[in-house]
Amino acid sequence: MSKTIAYFVTLPRWFGLPGVVASVALGGVLAGQSPDVIALACLAGALMMAYAHSYNSFADWQSGLDQGSETERSHPKPYTSGQNLIAQGVITVSESFWVSMGYLVLSAAATAALATWTTPWVWLPWGLASLCAPLYSYGKFHYGCELVLGLGFGPFAVMMGAAVGPGSEMARAFLAGIPFAIVFGYMAETVDQYWDADVNVQKGLRNLGALCWSRGWGLRWPLFLMALVTMGVHLALIGAQVLSPWTFVALPLLAFIVALAPNFEKKQKAGIMAGLGLVLLYPLIIVLTEALT
Repeated sequence: MSKTIAYFVTLPRWFGLPGVVASVALGGVLAGQSPDVIALACLAGALMMAYAHSYNSFADWQSGLDQGSETERSHPKPYTSGQNLIAQGVITVSESFWVSMGYLVLSAAATAALATWTTPWVWLPWGLASLCAPLYSYGKFHYGCELVLGLGFGPFAVMMGAAVGPGSEMARAFLAGIPFAIVFGYMAETVDQYWDADVNVQKGLRNLGALCWSRGWGLRWPLFLMALVTMGVHLALIGAQVLSPWTFVALPLLAFIVALAPNFEKKQKAGIMAGLGLVLLYPLIIVLTEALT
């Protein structure tokens, strides 16, 4: 793999792009922003994601999670191999850091343009989201990565898209992002960390995925409980008129994600990719139903 591919394709881990775009776009739709504002906010959000993912490669190497032989470090996933670039000698540790900073600067530039079109308050969710990358890496060892990742992909991203100042619209954007926080931050992240728990628990990994693996719980009941909480929050937001009643059509996807838990436990690639597709489809359906109703 060339460094160019590593910098612009593998490190940013673009597999998460549909989720980020859906979250940011939802904020714009809820706030009644124009398509050009929503597009610019989505660009800023996408570059923020590229920064966070690239920084994660740097941080996981520094913490030791991605160091060692193939059987001693974080495993390649069907949807990304960004965690192995440094170990394979494709890029250096410093390159992963500076590439991440480059994406952060680009995101800041897009956000600066967005602020001139809307309000300087967009810097609030941008600043909060930028802190998620280092806090996420810290949280992997302190049962906090799920919350941090969820806030970044959920409420902060929706607030970025809303591009409004303090008030009811900003509060609505934050609340609307909570179901995404659970689906991305808890359901998807628990599966992702479960995949690496066999090698990373001994390195100090402390999160829900590691807990499910080390205690022998598997993923079925944890994912089932997370799906129930997501459904409850989603229905409560419909009742509070934060989300459109038609967004309930996305809820059956959560049941399908839970049904795939045996495939996740066995690390079956087809099941993992199907689960990722469902996770990304959930916010996409919500933003589409909000835009069309």
